[in-house]
Amino acid sequence: MSRRSKVLLGIGAGLLLVSMLITGFKILFSPANKVLVVTMTQDATQADRQALKDACGGLPGVVLVKDQGDPSASVQGRFPVRFDLGKATGKQEADLTSCINLHGSKVRGFLSEGDN
Repeated sequence: MSRRSKVLLGIGAGLLLVSMLITGFKILFSPANKVLVVTMTQDATQADRQALKDACGGLPGVVLVKDQGDPSASVQGRFPVRFDLGKATGKQEADLTSCINLHGSKVRGFLSEGDN
């Protein structure tokens, strides 16, 4: 094998190793991808959704996920409310659950999406 081939092979192996290390560290040290999805009852209105967002969206460790799509109340009222729990501790998640339970008459249920 010529010297040129050895150098190119070494550079390629080095690039491969560096890209694997960067990707691995990014995956290991990124926050969890965890979202709590709260489904509202059939008769819940946009005002009920907003009341839940206002009451529970400002808790420590909880980030309210912004609504997507058409912003009109008649459209958004049908969709669940989402809370990002990527950096929340166990106690902060429990506090969010307690806050959601206070709105029990308008909440059908909730589930966790992403990393558990």
